[in-house]
Parts: sequence; C-alpha cells; structure tokens
Amino acid sequence: MALALSPRIACIVLAAGAGRRFSHDRDKLLMDLSGKPLLQHAIDAAAASSCVACSVVVGDNAERIANAVDLRRCALVQNTQPDDGISSSLRTGLGYHMGEDACIFMLADQPYVTPEYIDALCERFGRRRQSIVALRQGDVWGAPVLFPNADFEALALLRGDAGAKRYALTQRKRLEFVAARDRRAFADVDSIADYKRLAKPLKGRRALENR
Repeated sequence: MALALSPRIACIVLAAGAGRRFSHDRDKLLMDLSGKPLLQHAIDAAAASSCVACSVVVGDNAERIANAVDLRRCALVQNTQPDDGISSSLRTGLGYHMGEDACIFMLADQPYVTPEYIDALCERFGRRRQSIVALRQGDVWGAPVLFPNADFEALALLRGDAGAKRYALTQRKRLEFVAARDRRAFADVDSIADYKRLAKPLKGRRALENR
C-alpha cells in the first residue's frame, strides 16, 4: 500500500495591521525586542518550521519592513487594501498559497510563538486532514491557527475585521487544539505597556504538549 504524502502546509505571518492602539508615529513591528525587530521573531519561527512555504503579508509598511528584517525563506506579499481590515490580509495570504493543502495564520506581534508550536499544528493536521487546528493554553485559544484548503473559499468571503477565529467558531466540530504549557504563547504587543512587559530576554520557553 502506498504511503500517504505529507501535506503541503504554508505559514502566513499577518503583518499589515497599522497598530493604532500602540502608537500613531511608530511601527511596533520594527521596535527592538531582545536584540531584533519584533516582527523578526515571527519570521524566524515561521522560517524554521516544517512548513513548505511561508510568507509575510504587509500593507503600506512594505518598504520599511523589507529594509529592516531578514525574511529568511519567507516571501513578502503586499496587501493593497489593508484598511479593509484583517480579512483583506487573510485573502491576500490565501491567494498567494492557494495551491497548498493547508495554511497557518500567525500574528506578527506574538514573539513567544515557536517553530515547535507551528510544527505541532502541522503534525496534528497530518493525522486528521479535515481538522482546523489552533494553539491553546488553558481556556485561551487563537493564532496560530491552521485551516485546510477546503476552508480557503469561505475564509476569502470574510469582510472587514472578521478574522479567522470567527470563522473557526462556526466549525466547532472540526476544531482541534494543540496545548502550550507556556502561557506567554498568546502574549502580543498592542500597547506601550505590552512592549515594556515583553522587552526582556526571551528565555525559558517551555515545551508544548499535545492533548
């Protein structure tokens, strides 16, 4: 009997948001965090994962980002309508990776998401290829989230700030989780206070556990 081929999974880093809650005159994604731009942490995680492809969806900040980060093996994909909300970035990323078996959406400002977390989503999907797979810590879950190709069309129909999580909630029977022991996995940077709290050496990342 022929062995099933491993699924082709792409990782999409969503980096087109303006970050208005953070500061009107600073690009939070380029602020230094432990010696490199905040966005670089997400790029490094995506590039080091087992995903066959990765991309960074940017908006009007495309040139600044291209000049400030090392894209590793990730493609830089521009969302030409970032003011239309996060759904426009989902469509942009999906359009670039339409031929893959699944896509993982991760946020650009979550520096504690590791390659191991991303790979765990891929591994779970490899066993049950109809599943939507998300990261969870306790009662909290969210990005990164993996969606099979069968969901791409429905995700592309989202509008405004309707994100991937909202769609996942309509598919609860197919929703599965990979659990992370580190509660900081969902830590993001939406304000100066968030940045100051995270502006410490990123150390002590604990291993994940699958449940």
